[in-house]
Amino acid sequence: MSQRMEDFPNETLLHVFSFLPLKSLINGRTISQEWRRLIPLADINPTRQALLDFYLTLIDSPIFLQTRPWVLANLEPFNRQQYIDDLIDQHPYVPEAFRVWILEWPAKAVIGCNWPGLPNVHAGRDIADNVHRIEGNNSLAPLPPTICALPFMNYTAAAHFIPALFIFHGQQSTVWLMLDERESLRDKVYTLVEGGNSLFDEKGDSDWDIIDDNWVEYQKRTWGRIELWAKWRADKNLPIMRLEDMPQNTSFGERPMFTKSFRRGELQAHTWRERDEPNVRLDLYFAENDVHLPDLGERIEY
Repeated sequence: MSQRMEDFPNETLLHVFSFLPLKSLINGRTISQEWRRLIPLADINPTRQALLDFYLTLIDSPIFLQTRPWVLANLEPFNRQQYIDDLIDQHPYVPEAFRVWILEWPAKAVIGCNWPGLPNVHAGRDIADNVHRIEGNNSLAPLPPTICALPFMNYTAAAHFIPALFIFHGQQSTVWLMLDERESLRDKVYTLVEGGNSLFDEKGDSDWDIIDDNWVEYQKRTWGRIELWAKWRADKNLPIMRLEDMPQNTSFGERPMFTKSFRRGELQAHTWRERDEPNVRLDLYFAENDVHLPDLGERIEY
């Protein structure tokens, strides 16, 4: 008679658990009370463990279910491995936490309306309560993904481009995942509160920029902000918006200046592959008194 996995010795189970992907670890906790007790004791990959801990925090939140309707109504499948392959085809390094999140995170549990399988439509103030819907654009949605070239250390002799993935475009802010491998930038997520597309140095582009050490920390901070908005609405006796009460999506008005690399509602910088083209390198400034004009390309009015 074949032996059930539940009957394996604890040492064997712990060894097996250490190799399981995130979804299997989540499902495994529902098998039995013993598995629920054992899974946290397994030697799980630290990134996967951090994502599991965050998932458990989410589903225990009293507002989690209220943030689901728009996500569930708009989710579309996408090829997760192809998404990562497309990034690696443009640049060899993808932060581990982001890679595991793309490959293994339960789509029905995405937060902040930020996921490749959700639409890239602008949520304005009339349809965004920053709990159920987040104000801004889901910049992970355009497929295939495009890595951007952000000017770094501009107005110094060391000015150069660094690779980054455009994550989210808020009302004023832009969010970027760094793909540069140097220790000072590696894995970090920058929220540029003035909506920039460059970094002056590792501290960002202004004194107000927010830097998360990795993708999991960014996700945790995003959820913390959603909880604060939920508390604010509760204090003001304002309900969380229901899906059926949301107006239609509205268009997003961006500055009407683009180069050939810019695509409306998608990119806010040149592509990484174009970084060596002469017109693109005009976005770099090599001296404090450098006042040359960048190549703005064709002006698009809409």
